[in-house]
Amino acid sequence: MTVRIFYDGECPFCTKYVTVLRLRDAVGAVELVDLRGDPDARARFAEKGLDTDKGMIVETPGKVLHGADAMNALSMMSTGSGVLNAAAALIFRHRLLALILYPLLRAGRNVTLFILGREPMRSRDPGEAALFEIFARFLGVLAVLHALIYVFRYSALDVQLTTPVLLICGLGLILAPHSRRLFVAIVIVFAVDGVLQAPLNSNHTILKNFLILTIILAGAWHMLRGSGWDRFFRDFRPVGQMLLLIMYTFGIFHKINTDFLNPETSCAVALWREMPPPLVWIDNAPMHYLAIYGTFIAEGAIMLMLILPRWRHLGICAGIGFHSMLALSGYAMYPAFSTLSIVLHTLFISPAGALQIKKSSTWQYFESRLKSPAGVFFLFVAVIMIALLALLRDYNMVAYVWLLMMAWPLTIIALKGQPTPTESAQGRFHWSPLIGLNAIAVLFFLNSVGPYMGLKTAQAMNMFANLRLEGGVSNHLVFTGAPGPFNYLEDLVTVHDAAGSPGLERVAQREDVAFVYYHFLSILASQEPDAKVAYVRGGVEYPLTSASSILARDGDILHSEWVRKFFHFRTVNLALPLPCE
Repeated sequence: MTVRIFYDGECPFCTKYVTVLRLRDAVGAVELVDLRGDPDARARFAEKGLDTDKGMIVETPGKVLHGADAMNALSMMSTGSGVLNAAAALIFRHRLLALILYPLLRAGRNVTLFILGREPMRSRDPGEAALFEIFARFLGVLAVLHALIYVFRYSALDVQLTTPVLLICGLGLILAPHSRRLFVAIVIVFAVDGVLQAPLNSNHTILKNFLILTIILAGAWHMLRGSGWDRFFRDFRPVGQMLLLIMYTFGIFHKINTDFLNPETSCAVALWREMPPPLVWIDNAPMHYLAIYGTFIAEGAIMLMLILPRWRHLGICAGIGFHSMLALSGYAMYPAFSTLSIVLHTLFISPAGALQIKKSSTWQYFESRLKSPAGVFFLFVAVIMIALLALLRDYNMVAYVWLLMMAWPLTIIALKGQPTPTESAQGRFHWSPLIGLNAIAVLFFLNSVGPYMGLKTAQAMNMFANLRLEGGVSNHLVFTGAPGPFNYLEDLVTVHDAAGSPGLERVAQREDVAFVYYHFLSILASQEPDAKVAYVRGGVEYPLTSASSILARDGDILHSEWVRKFFHFRTVNLALPLPCE
């Protein structure tokens, strides 16, 4: 009997195992075949539905065994002498144990090959590969802007350990979007960064966190399964699409309130008044109403076009254009959020459309210029300029530099990224074949609907929506009553005096600011125990009392610190009507 063992010659574990493998004399001749050098064997096994990247293959007369079954068979044939043979025999002689442990061993093998830069033997779909590179390049831009916005906008020059890593990896991925190792590095650093920087009220941060969670879970599953990169990207992509559609849904729904529709207080008008010339010069009542209701029309139309396959490319172009225009407003540093929106819009590009983009002469010229010394120099200068302008809080100019970076690739996507006629008739449902992964989109929906349930108000995608639901006051035109069934938002505290806490001392000087009591306790938990505060809660005045005493009385209602990183509340503005914040 001749036993043929097919293995991956670039896998150090496989090579070591087949080198020291000692089979019983009764087995007969043994032939070792490196699949890397035998494309005919790979094709033959592919026809049988066997993925050669998922494990060894053992072929005997009349029988072909793969993966865990192959290892089980080899362990039964092995003499068991030698440390490696003995260990393999111990694990894989029992088929059930082999089936349970093999995915973990395969995952370790895949991680090692990935770190070593070894490419899988399976060929990649050119369209999927092109789409991944487009997505990865804009994710690199997001990493750079995310690092800059936290240093120069949110955290006042407070640099986290992850900040320079994000910046360097982001620049690397912009220049080398095909690098899967850089992509994985950015995803991991983004995840660590999200935990270190929480809690913050940035909507782009919570949306980014859900996106990164989706990538990590999909990647972990396919690493255990030994699946290809294309399969991972296809399974992850629909959930990313749903995150964008949910963002648009609540971007519209939260704004259905009296104060957003009021030109005197509307955030739409406030953002328009911070547009650069000549747009800002159009400051009259018709323009104010156009800014308000145009927001509903634009976001609603974009969402509808993204859902309908035949209109999807137009929705991608409109969405990119809409968020690029929003980035121009100097009201806040919008380019980071606009880039995140563009990252999610790229997930709607079809693989054929992505391949058309990548093959176009304009894209190839863009690639060559970007990677030239002049292009790299321009990229670094643009990043430095954005950092300096953000430090000066000149967000209009930040947006101009950002647009200068983004205009060329975005224009090519608009002109060259149309799907084929066949693709236009497909893809009606944004549902991942990896069923459990869709739970992330459901969780994001529940996060966004949280304010109406009486839960968290921060990071609920209420982006400049003038929404007020705290203290039993609702300005929403659909949810007009107090939120429920949870009552966190009804329990408000106003601070009248404080000592030993500079932050609370500043708040005590304002009469238009309140805290949700849960938020108030969370703030006290971060203060020195002897810090004191006088406050009013539920009409009852409390004199100067130490933080430790208040927490000893009510601190048991707080969740653990890691839960509070993601379950938290905005400071409440008591002004009515509610101005834009």
